[in-house]
Amino acid sequence: MSRPKLMNRSGGAQPTKVIFDGYDFGLKLPFVEGSNRLFVARGGHFIRLNGHPFTKYWRVPKAKLLDDLDVLHRDFYDLAAGAFTEDWSSFSRKVSSAQENVTRDAFIWGMKLRLAPLAEGGVLLSGDFHPGSVAVAKRMHGAYLNASRSWRIQGSPELVRSNIILELGLAEEQFEILDTLQELLSDGTVSPARDVARIQLGGMPAERGASSSEDTGEADLYLASVPSIRRTELSEEFIERALQEHSLMDHQPAGIRHLLMRTSALLADDMGLGKTRQAIIAAAIRAQGKPVLVIVLTSLIINWQREIEMVYPQALIAQQKYDPQAHWVIVNYERLGDFVPIAGCFAVMIVDEAHRLKEPTTAWTRHGFDIAAKVPNRYLLTGTPVLNRESELHTLLRLSGHPIGQLTLKEFCERFAGNPEFRQALRAHICDWMLRRSKGVLPNLKGKQRQNVSVVLSDAERKEYNDIVRSDRHPFARLGALRQLLERVKVRVVIDLAAELDIEDKAILFCEHKETVYALQEHFEKQGIQCATLVGSDSVKKRQKAIDNFQQDPDVRFFIGTTSAAGTGYNLTAANCVFFLGLPWTPGLQDQAEDRAYRNGQQRMVLVKIPLVEDSIDQQLWQMLLDKRALASDLIEPDAAEKTQAALAASI
Repeated sequence: MSRPKLMNRSGGAQPTKVIFDGYDFGLKLPFVEGSNRLFVARGGHFIRLNGHPFTKYWRVPKAKLLDDLDVLHRDFYDLAAGAFTEDWSSFSRKVSSAQENVTRDAFIWGMKLRLAPLAEGGVLLSGDFHPGSVAVAKRMHGAYLNASRSWRIQGSPELVRSNIILELGLAEEQFEILDTLQELLSDGTVSPARDVARIQLGGMPAERGASSSEDTGEADLYLASVPSIRRTELSEEFIERALQEHSLMDHQPAGIRHLLMRTSALLADDMGLGKTRQAIIAAAIRAQGKPVLVIVLTSLIINWQREIEMVYPQALIAQQKYDPQAHWVIVNYERLGDFVPIAGCFAVMIVDEAHRLKEPTTAWTRHGFDIAAKVPNRYLLTGTPVLNRESELHTLLRLSGHPIGQLTLKEFCERFAGNPEFRQALRAHICDWMLRRSKGVLPNLKGKQRQNVSVVLSDAERKEYNDIVRSDRHPFARLGALRQLLERVKVRVVIDLAAELDIEDKAILFCEHKETVYALQEHFEKQGIQCATLVGSDSVKKRQKAIDNFQQDPDVRFFIGTTSAAGTGYNLTAANCVFFLGLPWTPGLQDQAEDRAYRNGQQRMVLVKIPLVEDSIDQQLWQMLLDKRALASDLIEPDAAEKTQAALAASI
């Protein structure tokens, strides 16, 4: 349609404002009686939410707006009868400018998405949808389920969440992960359901989609070929001489040798044994002055820089960008795509928290493989190589260039997953590649003790609990609501437990929900007790300040954070007590959180208190953690499996 012929007039007192997020336009126009039908006819809706950064804008899908933009302008102009005087040229120019200057997060304010697993190996995505989240679901071959108003997608909650974050820029707090893969319902894939307890809520089961027998082969389409592991030319004598200039704990030289003797290996030491220090020294020896790429979580960039400077004070370090003069380049997972073209410049790549690469279809995993294909030495670090099931090792083995990593995922699972005999075969294949030591190698640690605390619901709390169980909401929604209720109940319990602490004690309080963090903070501040907090939306600078205050100021007695944000990577040895108001879904995440306090530098015994509500899903979740812990111990610490299971069961 040709452009309407309108008289050019100067703009009115309320000029048009236009934004664009890549999917939808937002238009703020003068109020004109009856104009709503113009936008509703184009699939638009008016933003009325108080607090929304673009309240009082009309939000209209891109295709619906651009198809007849000139007609919309003409009709609005005519309807306004002088209240809208902006000419077509100015109006269309603003629309074009918005397209060139995308505001990616324009319409994500207040969005909440829920993620939950399906037994067939997929995940259920529901909540406040956005065209960007729908685009992610479609790219991941998702199918829309009308009955539950949700998308069924192949992959884990973490995979879907990371892809949506990359697409839209949402914060982690805008996602509610109601469960991890396969454990709430009977499992028909890698970890048989009989190996792990299930949480039962009653009611109708979640709607299931058809499974695909070809899903396990998808990784072959995405990941670059990585050179096979080989022995290096470095001799024991050379390594011994190189280590003489360093002051190391007794167990650390063996870890450094383990990395240096191979072009790729996994260092899976328990948390707090100094994997960072061992990897830095090994990388420096191997690189011989050439650049080293360090891949870390965003929140740990400062920690890594400090650790490198402690070992090599004169080192030139670059953060988040390539500097040809730098000896070390530290980058987070989300920026790996920028380093693929220059990967050949690096002699060594260190991948910290390497279990983040267990999902082969995430963008950062694909970029990690593209980089690894060009870097001759690849050191993987993680204290939790197995969070849920054996197959999580497959991608790490493939990234290293290990022979069994070349198997398809389906072949790998058929040979090495599902029962203790298969896991024993897998251990035999990876024993030379993976080195893991427990905290028993640290003679100065005084030990860690877990204590479960029984909690009884009041009559009102029990009624609220039962009302949720009996509601007609989706099972996963009920599960999430129950966990929120139980965490809210435990606030009063933990406050009482904290009041019993000695004046010299410091404690970490882990929550699953940000609202609980703020409720505890408010209570302590009213009591005149200083505390530090850490949640996912905090900046790196704010996180580091909270950690430093807790570690250095004797008056800051409590560190309160969400497990997802505060449970990994930080040193919080000022604390000798740890409380869990809500349990994470895997024992590896629980251990990582506890070990913020129980690590090298801790001078006291660490007491971990876990409130569990009687006659609730708490006991079911605890049993599920026991079963998962037994599976992981059977694979990576077989000698300790029976001892660990017995000790944990005794704490119930």
